[in-house]
Amino acid sequence: MRFLATASLVGTLLLSIACGGDSSSSSSSQNSAPNGNWQINLTQGEPPTNPQFAWSISGFLQHSDNSLTGSMVIPGNPKNLNCAGVGAITGTLNGENVTIAVDEGGSTVNLTGSIASDNQSMSGQYTTLAGGCTAKPTSGTWTASLIPTLTGKFTGTLANSTYMQVVTGIVPPTPIVVSGELTQTSNIGASNASLSGTITAVDYPCFRTAYLTGTISGENVLLSVFGLDGSQIGNLGSSSGNPPSPAIVSVSSGGISLNGLTNTQSGLVLGNGGSGPCPAILDNNQQPLKADTADVALTFQ
Repeated sequence: MRFLATASLVGTLLLSIACGGDSSSSSSSQNSAPNGNWQINLTQGEPPTNPQFAWSISGFLQHSDNSLTGSMVIPGNPKNLNCAGVGAITGTLNGENVTIAVDEGGSTVNLTGSIASDNQSMSGQYTTLAGGCTAKPTSGTWTASLIPTLTGKFTGTLANSTYMQVVTGIVPPTPIVVSGELTQTSNIGASNASLSGTITAVDYPCFRTAYLTGTISGENVLLSVFGLDGSQIGNLGSSSGNPPSPAIVSVSSGGISLNGLTNTQSGLVLGNGGSGPCPAILDNNQQPLKADTADVALTFQ
């Protein structure tokens, strides 16, 4: 009788452990769902183009049970500048299998594919009928990357400053050392999230400390720069073009970085023409200069 009781107890414990293991595995999978900020790049395969046509959408996804919802920014492209806007996202996630439908305001882009085991990337095939961003029915491939939350301290440089080139007479001038901090708002399934923070520069006449506010969508960042008196003195990345020219977030083994170049209008611009926050000096044409442009490279800790 004692042996039978012991065997029964052992069996009960093993069954309990097995059930507990299944529950833990399911919970872990659910906790690692692909909630967050995604950059999705599409490459057209049919009808073929030369060079091959590529475009992108970006925004935030939320996952609940097997459903995906969210919103994506659809930028204008050289083939159809009128398709820019925001599209709603619906989809499913079953195991590694993903389906996503993007409403582009004239037709739907249907993406099918799979998510990587670490939930950091997705890929597959897409199709769309004529309308919205495409004049003809098209198909191709897509890849997606999860962009980390841009919250934390950063260090970096402002390089190729046009103002400091005049001040020092050195081409290119010594990069300006900067540091600061950004905070990103939480994911609510919108097409972008807000950013706010500060940036401090060393031995830079145009500002010592400035405030930053803006948005992030996928890898794309647009920031306004404000002086201590609350007036806007510039921007990082340009929103005025069609498509716009944002600063770009990149992820590598070295960490998370934010970069903008003046020759692509994604860099830092302070002031406009002769006006701006910098102390007035005469440029090479003996005209007053108070503005600046610079390439930006920030690395987040």
